[in-house]
Amino acid sequence: MQKVIIVLLAVVLLAGLAQAQKPALEKPLTPLSLRLDLTENEPNDDCTVADYLTVDDNYSCAIDLAGDEDWFEVFYPAGGSLTFETHPGDAGDTKMYLYADDCSTELAFDDDDGEGYYSLIEYELPANTTVYVRVIHYSATGTGSYFLTCTEAEPLCPAPVNNTCAGALPLPFGSSFTVDNCGATNDYAMTSSGCTGYATSDIDIVYSVDLVEDQQLTVSAISTYDIAMYLITDCNDPEGSCVAGIDLTYGSQPETLIFDAGANPGTYYLILDGYSSTAHEGIWEVTVDGVVPTESTSFDSLKSMYR
Repeated sequence: MQKVIIVLLAVVLLAGLAQAQKPALEKPLTPLSLRLDLTENEPNDDCTVADYLTVDDNYSCAIDLAGDEDWFEVFYPAGGSLTFETHPGDAGDTKMYLYADDCSTELAFDDDDGEGYYSLIEYELPANTTVYVRVIHYSATGTGSYFLTCTEAEPLCPAPVNNTCAGALPLPFGSSFTVDNCGATNDYAMTSSGCTGYATSDIDIVYSVDLVEDQQLTVSAISTYDIAMYLITDCNDPEGSCVAGIDLTYGSQPETLIFDAGANPGTYYLILDGYSSTAHEGIWEVTVDGVVPTESTSFDSLKSMYR
């Protein structure tokens, strides 16, 4: 009898561990509002009643009840790489499966490769292929909303000229401009102890700026993902040489970095980075203001800008 009780206690303990919540995210997520094309139709709990999902579709979805499953049928005539991604609603955590056209052969699985604890699968498909996407909550008792997108991989880009400090482009003062970081790599990073307050592990590009005494630099930026910016003096020691950084809660944009050179004129490097370890290629809209010497700036320091 004691053995039976011990076994039952072990089973209950294991079940509890299986449903245990993951640790809280270091950085909270803000629910993402996508352009909504479609809303899932219930019931879509297996492949026989799956909703149709195609490239560039944006679905508003929900795990309505504990144990709910959402299935989507995808027919891809072109062939190539597709990315299926769940985005933040209030579900908090999703799991995603990709199945072949028999609805049972698992091609791929993902839990946390999207934002936070949301899921993302990138998969290479031959032409004229049908696959099925299945989304469930991480917890057997979990519910909540999420968004589902299907996107086609962009053609590969060459690395931009300013992929690293060696090719840093001059920061255009007093202007607004568009940045496309396609082809960039992850060369610089902050830890959570750095000047942005969070780890930055995404791809990055670099601009350089020469500041004279008492010049103030203000850079505002907005993009489609969780971005971060920081200003450094030594590209071999980004965290140790960082003088200013910004990384707001996801969804809080624009992000604005402000720095006053004070009595430390010289060359600084502005790193445009991101919070996630997933490589996000996208467009940044950047505005540079405030690069104006204060009244205390000397005539000699102004001349040095043009030498």
